[in-house]
Amino acid sequence: MNIEPEARKIECDFSKARIDWIPSDPELAQFWNAVSIGLPLLEGYLIRALAKAKKHLPEGREDLYADCELFCKQEANHSKTHMAFNDMVRATGYYPEMDKYTDRLREDYARFDRERGLRHAMLYAEGFETAGPIFASYFLVQANKRLKDQDVDLITLSLWRWHLSEEFEHRCCAFNVVEALYGTYWGRIGGIIKATSHLLGFAVPLSEYMLREDLKAGRMTGGFKGLVRKFKSYSGMFFFITPRLLRAFSPWYNPKNLKEPEGCEAVLRVASETLDLNLMAARARETV
Repeated sequence: MNIEPEARKIECDFSKARIDWIPSDPELAQFWNAVSIGLPLLEGYLIRALAKAKKHLPEGREDLYADCELFCKQEANHSKTHMAFNDMVRATGYYPEMDKYTDRLREDYARFDRERGLRHAMLYAEGFETAGPIFASYFLVQANKRLKDQDVDLITLSLWRWHLSEEFEHRCCAFNVVEALYGTYWGRIGGIIKATSHLLGFAVPLSEYMLREDLKAGRMTGGFKGLVRKFKSYSGMFFFITPRLLRAFSPWYNPKNLKEPEGCEAVLRVASETLDLNLMAARARETV
C-alpha cells in the first residue's frame, strides 16, 4: 500500500442514508446493519485492550507503541461514525427490541473486563483483527459490484468501504502486539474462534430479528425469493471467508503478507482527501 496510514476523522450526515441500502439484497444489508449496531461496544473493548497492552510492550518497541496509538484512534473514529448510523436506525422505531441484543453484548464485554485479563482481551482483539482484512476483501469485492447498481445507497456503502479499508490498513497491529507479549500460537487460534463466533453470535440473531420486523411491516418481500436471497448472501460470505480464515490458522500466517483488496488504496485516498462520508459517496465510483 502506497498511502500513509492515518487516523481519518470522517464527518458524516446519515439523514439521507437508508437502512435498506442494498435494495436487491435486504438480507445482506441487515446483516451488516446488525454488525454496525454492535461495533461501538466491540471496538470499545479492543481500544481498552490495546491501550493497556502498549504499556507492557518490551523496551525498544516504539514502533508497536505508535501502531497501538494509530489503531486506537482509527477504531475510535469508526465507533463514532457507526454510532451516528446506529442512531439513525434506532430513530426509525422499526426495531423496538434492538436494545435487548446490545444490552447482552454490553454485559459480555463488561464481564470480560471484570473476569478476564489483558491476555484474553489481546487474543480476542487479535482474533477479530484476523477476520478484519478478510471481511474487508469480501466487502470490497462485493461493493465494487454493487457500485454498478444505480439504486444502492452510496452513503452507507461508503461507510463500510472506508471502515474495512482501514481494518486492512492496521491489520498487523494486534498480531504484532500478541507476538511481542505472548508469542502463543494456540492462544491466537483460540482468539480467532472466540472473536468470530462471538461477533456472529450477536449479529446473526439481531439481523434475523430485524428482518422479521421488516417482513411484518411490509418493508421487504419474503417467501421463497427471500430464502433464495438469504442463501446466496450467507453462502457467498461463508465460501469466501471460511477458507481464508482457515489459512490464518497456519503457524506461518502473518497479516503483513496479505494481498491488498482491490480498491482499498483508492478508497483510503478519497477518504484522506475529503474526510467526509457524503463526499466519499459522491466520488465512490471513482475508486473502481
